[in-house]
Amino acid sequence: MANEWLDIEAKTRAGYGYFYLVTPEEDRAAQALMHLAQRRGGSFYDYSAYRGFSPAVEADGSPLECCRSLPPHSVVLLRDYHLELSDPLVMRQCKDLQAELTARNIVIFISATTDIVPQSLRAVFAVVTLSLPDLHELERLFVSLSEGTGQSVSPRHREVFPRAAVGLTHAEATRVFRLVLADETAMSLCDPRSVLTEKQRLVEQEGLLSFVTPDLHLNDVGGLTVLKSWLAEREASFGSRAREEKLPPPKGLLLLGVQGCGKSLTAKALATEWSLPLVRMELGALFSGELSPEERMRRATDVLEAMSPVVLWIDEIEKGFAQTGEGTEGSMQRVFGSFITWLQEKTSPVFVVATANRIEGLPPELLRKGRFDEIFFIDLPDIHERQEILTVHLRRADLVPKSQGSLEQLALQTRNFSGAELEQVVHDGRYRAFSQQRSLTMKDLSDAASALTPLYNTYEEQIKALREWCSSRSRRASADRSVLDLFETESDPQ
Repeated sequence: MANEWLDIEAKTRAGYGYFYLVTPEEDRAAQALMHLAQRRGGSFYDYSAYRGFSPAVEADGSPLECCRSLPPHSVVLLRDYHLELSDPLVMRQCKDLQAELTARNIVIFISATTDIVPQSLRAVFAVVTLSLPDLHELERLFVSLSEGTGQSVSPRHREVFPRAAVGLTHAEATRVFRLVLADETAMSLCDPRSVLTEKQRLVEQEGLLSFVTPDLHLNDVGGLTVLKSWLAEREASFGSRAREEKLPPPKGLLLLGVQGCGKSLTAKALATEWSLPLVRMELGALFSGELSPEERMRRATDVLEAMSPVVLWIDEIEKGFAQTGEGTEGSMQRVFGSFITWLQEKTSPVFVVATANRIEGLPPELLRKGRFDEIFFIDLPDIHERQEILTVHLRRADLVPKSQGSLEQLALQTRNFSGAELEQVVHDGRYRAFSQQRSLTMKDLSDAASALTPLYNTYEEQIKALREWCSSRSRRASADRSVLDLFETESDPQ
């Protein structure tokens, strides 16, 4: 919160008289404003429609009218007053009183959970979004609460528990810390699991973000050598050396491609490979709950930045932002606009992995340079990749084919199969062998492949159109081995 308040103080000295604070934490903002008033040598007044001014103000009229009677250098918080700003009379009051209040150095803050400042007042208000508590603020909170209970905490306690609470609001962190301080086992073992569990519950209850615990690495993903090499080059970008060199963290990837070819699998494996938390964003949940879609998205990006470094996975992004390109109107367009602005301007290490199956639903603004570091196209696996994918799934099942030659033959047989379909071949083959109470054979796998109709047979035209579109707009995730494949017995279309 420190950076925002430094900016606010600078603007108050420059003569700004009205501030619009976007925050779900009114009481935390009130505490900060009280300290701001003290530094300015003035008094702090807190107003709500239910209890009026605190301390009381000897004046009649609207809250804005009452502010005229306050002493110079006063700081005022008007809670929920954003609901009145659409009233033409209140709009006029804001404009007419601005010069008088500024001359007396009285600063008015209006708090709200979402930015709904009328367009006619945009030039009057400085709109500031307050971030969630950072690690230092959480450390101070934890120490203060521990002192209040009379408990002594070690440097290890002060490091582990506040770090685990990053991403929570001040009120949420207060409740979690009180639970921890009352838990003798958690304190004696310095175990942050109770904090992490509660944080996961609080974050997921809004429905937009959910934590994912993957159990695979990049070597469990067959093929995609170019994409894997690109990711390996950027793994160290989240370390201390990169911060010392002031290397900006990578923004993320947009993975386009045929369904079932490893896009989502890559997101899961990447988080494990980089030892980072994996959080999934469900765009379909934007319009559920009491908060507006804009507020839900802002809250989600605030949480992600506070939790960083983290991998954010957005599956089938084209469905969430379908038909939200230039010229469209409505709430979803505003959400989309704020999201792509966040993608462009974020500086915190939130690595976004977005996947898409159908390019015709993607708004063109999402594909512009600066949103993502790179756009990769993941095609159907070629013969070499099919052999590697089959090997991965057999290895994970602790099965070894009798000969490499027979596995190569199976890779030839499964032309135009996706990675997911190759996995299904292994599963079906195992079921065949299990039902007959014997070991798996290559014939089981071959029979399973013969019985499966690949998606390519149904969507050949769409897949070819996707290849054509991506050929000039993205990088291939796999090495182009078409020259080598001229000597293969198969004529793969890739």
